[in-house]
Amino acid sequence: MKHITGTIFLVFILAVSLGTAIAQENPLLNTWKVDEKSVPVFSEVIIRRVSKVNPEQAKQLESYPDAVTQLVRSLELTFAENGVYELNSMQGKQTGTWKISGSELITLVTGGSERKDSLVKLSKNRVIVLNLDIRKIIEYVPAKSGNTSATEKINDLKDDLEIEKKEFSQTKAIKNVSVVDVNTGKVVENQTIVWKEGKIISVLPSSKTVLAADVLVVDGKGKFVLPGLIDSHIHFFQSGGLYTRPDGFDFTKVMPYEKDQQWIKDNHATTMKRYIANGITTVVDVGGPLYNFIIRDSINPKIKSPHTIVTGPLISTYGPPNLDKTDPPIIKANNPEEARALVRKQLPYKPSFIKIWYVVLPGQTAKKFSEIVGAAIEEAHKNNLKVAVHATEYLTAKEAVRLGADLLVHSVDDYILDDAFLKTIKEKKIIYIPTLQVSQQAYRIIKQEFDFTAHELAWSDPTQLSSLLDLQHLDPKDINGFNYKVIGAQVSIPSKADSIMLVNLKRIADRGIPIATGTDAGNPGVAHGASYLREMELMKQAGLSNGQVLKASTLDAAKSFGVANAYGSIERGKVANFIVLQENPLQTLKALENIETVYLNGFGYTPADLLPKTVDELAKIEVNAYNARNIDAFVARYAPDAEIYAIEGSGTPALIAKGSNQIREIWGSMFKQVPNLHCHVVSRTILGNKCVAIESISGFGPDPFIGVGTYLFNLQTGLIEKVYFVNDR
Repeated sequence: MKHITGTIFLVFILAVSLGTAIAQENPLLNTWKVDEKSVPVFSEVIIRRVSKVNPEQAKQLESYPDAVTQLVRSLELTFAENGVYELNSMQGKQTGTWKISGSELITLVTGGSERKDSLVKLSKNRVIVLNLDIRKIIEYVPAKSGNTSATEKINDLKDDLEIEKKEFSQTKAIKNVSVVDVNTGKVVENQTIVWKEGKIISVLPSSKTVLAADVLVVDGKGKFVLPGLIDSHIHFFQSGGLYTRPDGFDFTKVMPYEKDQQWIKDNHATTMKRYIANGITTVVDVGGPLYNFIIRDSINPKIKSPHTIVTGPLISTYGPPNLDKTDPPIIKANNPEEARALVRKQLPYKPSFIKIWYVVLPGQTAKKFSEIVGAAIEEAHKNNLKVAVHATEYLTAKEAVRLGADLLVHSVDDYILDDAFLKTIKEKKIIYIPTLQVSQQAYRIIKQEFDFTAHELAWSDPTQLSSLLDLQHLDPKDINGFNYKVIGAQVSIPSKADSIMLVNLKRIADRGIPIATGTDAGNPGVAHGASYLREMELMKQAGLSNGQVLKASTLDAAKSFGVANAYGSIERGKVANFIVLQENPLQTLKALENIETVYLNGFGYTPADLLPKTVDELAKIEVNAYNARNIDAFVARYAPDAEIYAIEGSGTPALIAKGSNQIREIWGSMFKQVPNLHCHVVSRTILGNKCVAIESISGFGPDPFIGVGTYLFNLQTGLIEKVYFVNDR
């Protein structure tokens, strides 16, 4: 964490402290200026430029986008391309001063230097640069004036900035498209949507829309447009993997909790892109550490991040073990005054609402905590904040409603809701967020019986999804004796609680009580972004129509959190957040598996471009599909003419499968015949487009066997073209 913190500290010094000094001292300034409303656009360009020469630094900057926006703001007051400056290295014996051209300096600041330098101070004709890898001795080379390479790089940067600026201010339209009206549950055909600078200007029949000659137009004939989806229940502080909630699954001997938390921070920018790639343009974090507010304030201005609504630590009736103690995500209130104080502690951060974790352990009653919960709700309401209450038992939910809860988070799973309670919920205009999959996914982990879809295998984070299957090869002594076969035999999928939740959701829907779709993403087995479609399908399984599900996932969710003036439907004046689909989602929710384009703040992104896969990720996805025994997902990782070879004892490769049809036939049969099939990757080495993996494969006999696979990927398609496999069987 130290080197990341250092990065942001130095960038902030550059952005905040130096701008005014530069403006006053150097006459060669203000060569090009960034409009405030264009800062998010240019921030994205800067990160893209950095990623081309220094991917690691780009990844760090993506995790702290607030620093990038400050950097962009400072660039308008920084230095001219034709200026001459002095570069001063502060590296002990390597200290020295050299001249550097303005063009090279701009390249240096925007990430063009492979030395990973960052500015410490900039004043008249003098630059002090500190290397971020401070523990290493780096020999600086004097910068040469007139460096052609540096000039070309900065010219490319300036060209890209101009392109992005033009695109941001460009009026755009999609014509002849069918718009899904989530309020009525009907499709309005042959519409033209027009937007500019992220806001929808008009939604009218194409025959009545007159477009100026300079409007950038996309023909949407045959396509369907749906408002951007809203996940009303996620947790930033959870990764979705096996090790992210040690208060439930304490496997910290295998993976320290601190390491899981650091992974979350390091990969946060990519996690946010996973939401967008799945059509989710708004997320609601319903409780986590105070760090949540830093995330909210830093990512909301960014282009490639969904709009974020957050609260802080959950105010709880129970203190879970093994979670972060320095910035806890859940804090127990021992009395009413502590509950009020915990609400007041969040007020300076401007939470969107307050969350209460109303947990009643066996032998306790809901009324035992009534004064504590009531005090927290009263304090929140006094400060004009709604309150979401985690209440999964009927009596707990009933008490939460009596005490003034505004949102019931999670389904009641122990009792069928009666008419009197439903009447009360409707009269009090309480929102119901069912989160139907979270407990079922926990049971699947316990039993190690998964039903991942091809969509989930393709779009979940492959590292975290893979971790869910670790129980099959971990040593029991490293996981506190946890025996998934013994413990898993005690639970069933679906459980009785699952059935009750579905019945209750249908009863809620039949009475017109508002429902907001939420996944509880981040919990073990509930992937950020990719789990959303599973939640929608479960809501449909409960008896809701596609129209009801889509409304709960858009407009009603927006109303639930007070943002329906900007989000939730495709209307004039709202933010241009919408999804272009090839099929009508009112007819099939699976239309959301094939998103053509996601428009976020008016900018269009294709899912594949948002999340380009590395060879490492592609290899993990292939293994995950293998372990899931999902033949569709497995074959999808191979090129149509892929070849798979086995290397015999003589060392001569023998072709065992050629083409996707043969792969499907051979491996599909194996997946059916070997129910305990499992591949544990002992080690993986990436060499360009090659992945060499040492694999321990079990399920064919009493003991696993070791194999070595060499996978050759096509870096353009992301598909495997050849495999050479040798094993010790």
